[in-house]
Amino acid sequence: MTSVSMRGLRGGVGSTSLLAAVGHALHSLGERVLLVDVCPENLLRLHFNLGWTERRGWARATLDGWPWEEQAWSLGSNLFLLPYGEVNEAEETAMERRLGAEPALWRRRRASLAEHFDWLLFDLPRGHPAHAASVGPCDLPIRVVEADAACHALLQRRPERSCDLMLVNRYDPLCQLQRDVLLLWQQRHGGRLLPVNVHADAAMREALACKAPVGHYAPASLVAKDALSVAIWCLAQRARAA
Repeated sequence: MTSVSMRGLRGGVGSTSLLAAVGHALHSLGERVLLVDVCPENLLRLHFNLGWTERRGWARATLDGWPWEEQAWSLGSNLFLLPYGEVNEAEETAMERRLGAEPALWRRRRASLAEHFDWLLFDLPRGHPAHAASVGPCDLPIRVVEADAACHALLQRRPERSCDLMLVNRYDPLCQLQRDVLLLWQQRHGGRLLPVNVHADAAMREALACKAPVGHYAPASLVAKDALSVAIWCLAQRARAA
């Protein structure tokens, strides 16, 4: 089993939508995929038509003492989703403390999932360090960025954030600023940049409004093809590692 994590370098860069798209793309290529939402916002489920009032999830189950593995949803043959679950602010804080006290929680759970899935995809939060750390090292840790001044400033301020792989989202080749920033990043972080840029495309936002991954909502769209390219790149990295 190969593990992938996606986390935004800053808020609002579209990492959750992108994870849903790549997970769907990997499944379309015949892979067995489990997507895990580690974000207390619990938004990944909305990309797969789960009800807004659905409260179940692994964190909700962990807090309530229920079996976490029974919270997964089957989205089709060999495609599964494990939502975070609905929690209030106090429960969110309690979950952060619990994961801080059990830093290997998800590492143990990953071992039990290895025989059932080819890919384990984690949607990681930015502001909850214990949540993110509980997942442990992933084979492909990806920071989702936009080629803008804010992400560039964060990379300058915190150089260690550039240690992860970098995937440029919402890229507009007609924007001079984005072209310039991307060129600068290719010079400074070339070894970390994925060879695929995910282009800005209204289909991605529309897909969430329709509660579907973009590859299902608009399979012929540019962004769906980009997500498929990212999935193929992931397969190539697995083959290289093997």
